[in-house]
Amino acid sequence: MKWLVIVFCIMISAGLFAVVQCAEHTITMAGEGTVTTPADAVMISVSVESNNENMTEARADVQTKIDNLLNVLKNAGVKDSDILPGQSSGITSFQSSSKVCKRVNNTTVCENNTQKASSLKRSTVVRLNTTDESRINQVLNAARSAEADAYVAAYSLSDTSKAMNEARQKAMANAKENAAQVASEAGGSLGKVLDISDYGYPGVEATSPGSSGQINMVDVTSDVVVTYEFII
Repeated sequence: MKWLVIVFCIMISAGLFAVVQCAEHTITMAGEGTVTTPADAVMISVSVESNNENMTEARADVQTKIDNLLNVLKNAGVKDSDILPGQSSGITSFQSSSKVCKRVNNTTVCENNTQKASSLKRSTVVRLNTTDESRINQVLNAARSAEADAYVAAYSLSDTSKAMNEARQKAMANAKENAAQVASEAGGSLGKVLDISDYGYPGVEATSPGSSGQINMVDVTSDVVVTYEFII
């Protein structure tokens, strides 16, 4: 639980640090609320790769593969709006060297052995507004048929507005409960709400298939800061 209290007349009670501004008679308190709701969308990561050591040829190869992948996905019913804008690229390289020596006709002969490999990968994300397993598998299989790596990255919400409103209401209730306790300990009570502001941005935490949280569930969290009139 998060506590944010502004004070001038300092009071320590019940393990809480409270600051009540006596001159203006206000209490400012933070509240947090979280709503856990079933996911109705899924994020699928798809990527293609080229192992051509010539980077110019590798880029051309990867572009051909990504174009083919997108066509295959669209033929499988994936819409342009389902493919998130922007693609990420990455280059992986590996090199190792070793020296092998052996005796030939009483002479030591050494050979240097060098191994190297490199790859260029390009990936994007497909968002499906469904959690139907058969539909998800259809898209995964289509991507893999185009020689792409594809997996479910996370479950999410297609529309977070309802869950965010519920989380904000819980955050407001949490702030009021905390502020009322502080006001009571200070020998007063809460009056009307004077100001409300978001404390940061509402957070949406999607669950991945391998996470320890609830499968196909999404946590939506809201943090607010509320200033109340303090009545003595």
